[in-house]
Formats: sequence, structure tokens, C-alpha cells
Amino acid sequence: MENDQIVDALELLVKLWDVHGIHEFKSKNLSFAARALDKFPGRIANLSEAELYAIPGVGKVVIQVIQDIAQTGTCPDLEGMIEQSPPGILDLLKVKGLGPKKVGLVWKELGITELDDLLAACESGQLEQLKGFGKAVQENVRAYILFLQENRKKLRINKAEHVSNLLLDLLQNSFSKIQISGELARDCEVISSLVFVAQTEDLFGSQALIEAIEGFQTDYQQSSPFTWRGTFEGHLIPIEIHFSDASQFDLLVYQLSAHPEHLGKVNFFTLKNVHSAEDVYMSQQLPFIIPAMREGLHEFDWSEKYAPSDLVNMSDLKGCVHNHSTYSDGKNTLLEMAEACRAMGLTYFGIADHSQYAAYAGGLKEEDVLRQHAEIDELNKKWNDFTILKGIEADILPDGSLDYNDRILASFDYVVASVHAQLVMDFDRAMGRLIKAIENPYTSILGHPTGRLLLSRPGYPIDTLKILDACHANGVSIELNASPYRLDLDWRYLYAAMDKGVFVSINPDAHKIEGLMDMEYGVRVGRKGGLLASLTLNALPLTELKAFFAKK
Repeated sequence: MENDQIVDALELLVKLWDVHGIHEFKSKNLSFAARALDKFPGRIANLSEAELYAIPGVGKVVIQVIQDIAQTGTCPDLEGMIEQSPPGILDLLKVKGLGPKKVGLVWKELGITELDDLLAACESGQLEQLKGFGKAVQENVRAYILFLQENRKKLRINKAEHVSNLLLDLLQNSFSKIQISGELARDCEVISSLVFVAQTEDLFGSQALIEAIEGFQTDYQQSSPFTWRGTFEGHLIPIEIHFSDASQFDLLVYQLSAHPEHLGKVNFFTLKNVHSAEDVYMSQQLPFIIPAMREGLHEFDWSEKYAPSDLVNMSDLKGCVHNHSTYSDGKNTLLEMAEACRAMGLTYFGIADHSQYAAYAGGLKEEDVLRQHAEIDELNKKWNDFTILKGIEADILPDGSLDYNDRILASFDYVVASVHAQLVMDFDRAMGRLIKAIENPYTSILGHPTGRLLLSRPGYPIDTLKILDACHANGVSIELNASPYRLDLDWRYLYAAMDKGVFVSINPDAHKIEGLMDMEYGVRVGRKGGLLASLTLNALPLTELKAFFAKK
């Protein structure tokens, strides 16, 4: 069992105890232990009993639970609670705005254990009648359930990529050639269907080949002789596998991967004697458009000014400037994170741990900032080819101010300003809050500007173009948070950012070493939006980056 799996199981047990209203003392202890284990940098499953005792909050009872979960993936307490809980309770626990105790109240008072019934209770006004709820909670719960229903058959790009690679491994022996197409081929951040093109000389026998592979479930109503449609092993996302002979393979991959709006702009369905993407553009004297940009939006306007070689690449990045360490809620030390960046060939690493307002994430108090800065000064003496920059991810408070005084803010090389709390805002409140933060003389980068979590939480409402104007006017970069859970700024606004001359910072928001590689998703989605290397903040050499920060 990996650490995340163990912690998830512990947290589920805590939630189910709270739903049932039992073991309050044990629940608090286990919750405290789970938070400590979540930050543990080593492999929990390999720890001895004595080593487990050394972790804060871990006692004899907790140790037995951890050891059971590490060895079997579950424990008697968790199995017992799952058995005593209606299956739908696990879905209710995913609803933002409903904590475990509220879920327990909904179950016991209204007899509701399914999302559909909870939605009906919202729409009938039942939910707001419960103690501790009210109209605001009811409306938030209703909106979130609708959001979940709309997105339940979709996958984030990282998960879609994982499932697609699994399917490719299963299918490759059945066809002479098979390739990913559809939304994933153009690096969409959210994938609504997995699309493949399979090359075969037996077009009519291909359906049977797929049906013979364990795990594939055919949708006979949606399938046709030349296209298999269905699902795989319980995944809800629709799957399409299109069959082609060798002569049409490349053209079919192009057709199925490009957005219909893009195909309309190249008059695709009127073309003759074309066999590849290159043929399509050459036949109409159009510039070549890379697969990711084939959306039918601004790609041809972009191509009048720039070439594919102007797009940002991973090799252009010189460093990364939004990362966390064990000083706040990261899982690796400052030195470990810096050394990992150096091993990647980067020349600078910016630490931006959480600020004091984010107490839930171990936010840094003033004495922690001083201690971290002293460590950075010492570590920077180790290298002549690498630098650690002193940053912070400062919370944007509800009134738009940052959560340190000017004296402390002035001690950082740069400040990433982000919203983490009180995320439910109307348009005026969200805009006022962000604009004030951007205008703060110490703000260097606006972090994950909409606060969205893909397929989990919609962002708060903002006028992105006005936010970009404010960033340009105040010399602030805007973040393209590269975590596949965020990918925020939305790529659709990168065109506007470049037109306004706003630098975009591709930040992994890494909380552990493995998270540093999320920059690849940021680069892919950045290229999709036409992001230039010349306007990517962390593609700047260190001296130019420092000059950018110094302007503030």
C-alpha cells in the first residue's frame, strides 16, 4: 500500500465514525494521526512499530489500524463501518459543503442515502429545514450535485492518459497499428471520451477482436461496423475505437483528433486526395497547426505572427517557482526538493510554502520564515550552478490583503498570491478581492486565478480579461498552475495574456518530488493555448527573473 492509500483509508474510517456519531475521541485521535502520516516522507508500510510510535498522534490503537491497512488494504473497523453504512453514503461524503456530521444528519433525519434523493431534497426545500443548514448550504449542495452529475463520465488529462495507455497495452496485439486520437490527442484538460484509431485489413472482423478481450463492454446500440463503442471495466467514460485500413489511417487520426470547428476552418470535408495532416494544410496553403491547437479558436490568427518553434517546450524551462516543503504541507524537505530540481537540469528552485493564514496546511509563522530563509542562505553556498529563491504562497484574505505585514513580505524574493479560503464568492466580491491582491506592491504572481479543481470544484466567477489587464498594469505574472487537478489559468485565455504582454508562470505547485513533473502538463496545455517561450516566466534565465521580481 502506498502512503496516499493508507491515509485515504484512515480518513474514510474517521468520516464514517463521524457519520454514525460514534467513537468521537478515537475519531479525533485518528484524524490527527492521519494528518501527520500524510506529511511523512518515508514509506509508511515499511515502518516498524517503534517508528510508527514516533509519529505525532500515533498510539497503540492507531498502529494496529495502520498495520492492518498496510498489509491488506483495509481493517476490521473500516470493514465494519462500510457494512453498516448504505452504499450511497460514500457518494454523499464527496459533496462539498456537507461534512460527515451533516451527512449523518441527512441520513438519520431525512432517510437520504443517494445523491439523486439529496438533489430532490434540495429542490423541494427540505434540506434547508435541517438544523445547521439553511438556504445557502442547500443551494451550494444543489449546485455541487449538478456539477458532479455533469462531469461524472469525464476524466482529467492525467487519469485519461493512464487509462488510455492501459487500453493500448491490451489492444496492440490485436491490430497492426493503434493510436490515441480525440480530445486526449490535443491535450484537453478534461476528457469526455477516449478515442482510438486501429489499423486493420479486416474491418468487419474487428468488433469481435475487441469483444474477445476481457474487460471491454460493448454498447451495441452505438457501435457500427467501422466503430466499436463501449466502456472498460466499470470506467464510466465512453470509449470509441475506429477501424481503418493503412491508406486512410493517418487522415482518420487527424479527422478524429481535431475539433469540428477546426475542421470547418480547413474545409476538411470538401478536400480530395489528402492522406495526412500535412497534406490538409499544404493543399490549402495554410500553416501547419500542431495537434494540441486544433480547436477552431485562435490558432490561425496565432500562426500569422508565430511559428510552432516559438511555443514553449519543457527544455525551455529554467526553473520552477511554486513548490512546497515540509516547512508547510509538503512531503519532502527543502533540500530534497531543490536537489530534485537540480537533477532535472533546472538552474533555480523557488520555494513558496503556505503562509500563516493557512494553518490547516502548516502555514509559516514569522519565526518559520526566518528559519527557512537562514536554511536557504546556507544551502545556496553549496552550488555555483543552482539557486534557491525565497518565495511564499501568501493567502489572499477575504478583503484582498495578504496575510503578512509589509516588513515580512519585503523579505521574500517573490510572492505568489492565492485564494484558499472562503471560495464561495459572487462576481463583485471575487473581482474586488483579486484586483486588490494584484495591486499589492509585493505580489509577484497571481496563483491559480479561478480556484477551480477540475471535475471537483468550479472556479469562482471572474472577468479574466480585466484580471489580465490588472496584472499587466501592475507588473504581475499570472500562474498556469500545472497540477492536472487545476490547470488554472485556463488555456483559452493564454492568447489574451500574450496579446497583453503578461508573463505566464508554469508552476507545478509541487508538494512532493514527483509533483515537479506536473510541469509537463503545464507545458502541454500552455502549448495548446499558444504560449510562447518568450512570455513564460520560468523560461527566463535567473538574472532576468530576478529583474522581473525586482520591478515590484
